[in-house]
Amino acid sequence: MTRRLFPLLAVLPLLACGSSGAVGDTCDEGVCDEGLSCRKDLPGGFCAQECTAEGEGGGCPADTLCTRQVNMLLCSPVCDSQSDCRESYACNGVSNTRLKACQVKL
Repeated sequence: MTRRLFPLLAVLPLLACGSSGAVGDTCDEGVCDEGLSCRKDLPGGFCAQECTAEGEGGGCPADTLCTRQVNMLLCSPVCDSQSDCRESYACNGVSNTRLKACQVKL
């Protein structure tokens, strides 16, 4: 039994990491998913996709929303609570919606 569990236990930490480089992920190493840019001017780096209409999801990947990040509009991860956001980002309401997204703490 222990022999069977050991390989599974070795793989579990890798599965828990999830994918990196998605919208809103840290990118201080400059690595983001295809089609995204690394905004190193935001805390910890921010894998970003530009958008044009605050509060809308059109053009943004699933589970993200067009929000204002400092002085630009970027797709940002939708959140329910502060624990859903990275350090230096706050789970704030987005104008013209009932949704919240992770935005740079000012």
